[in-house]
This record gives sequence, structure tokens and C-alpha cells, in this order.
Amino acid sequence: MNMYNQSNLEYSLIKYFSGKATPEEEVFVEKWVSQSSDNTSYYQRFQRLWAQRIIL
Repeated sequence: MNMYNQSNLEYSLIKYFSGKATPEEEVFVEKWVSQSSDNTSYYQRFQRLWAQRIIL
């Protein structure tokens, strides 16, 4: 994944976790997560980091 796509993905994940994603972005994230175990792992790590940010 190149840097541009990585930034777009992270922006989509932030919107997804903050509840501000559009329905299309939600579908994108959910499809992306289901495409590979690497994507699922990345999603889970990102989700943990997001949750820690909220707690701090």
C-alpha cells in the first residue's frame, strides 16, 4: 500500500471509529477488513490505538 492510500485508509478508519463515516465509507472499511487477515489485524491494532486515545 502506498503512502497516499495509507493516509486515505487511516482517515476512513478514524471517521469509522468516531461515528462520522458516511454509509459508503462504512461499507468500504468493512469490505477492506474482510479482504485479508492482514487487513483484519491492521484494523484491530488501529481500533485498540483509537480506544486508548479516547481513554487518555
